[in-house]
Amino acid sequence: MPGPQQLIVIAIVALLVFGPERLPEFARMAARGLAKVRNEAAKNIGELREITEFGEIEREFNDIRGQVTGTRNQLRRTLLADDQGTHGRADASAGGVRPDDRPPPTDLEAT
Repeated sequence: MPGPQQLIVIAIVALLVFGPERLPEFARMAARGLAKVRNEAAKNIGELREITEFGEIEREFNDIRGQVTGTRNQLRRTLLADDQGTHGRADASAGGVRPDDRPPPTDLEAT
């Protein structure tokens, strides 16, 4: 940012280059141009912040999705292994032997 002395030098040079009649018109045009640049810069910074936050959220979402997929696959493998083990025991129990070798429960009042 230019200091006060630099601004005075710029004003004197502008006065000499554009003349006193056109200097106010040039100052208004410069102010409008500067305002447009500032507005566009603010808009672009806002868009970049949104994009950056969205990108971060998307990365987190993909990480969580990967974890959930891994957990789901692990559960499926575990359930399949248990299911296959249960079928093996069911075949053994079909012959009358219980997997834990205990007799079935009986209700003495019902007999």
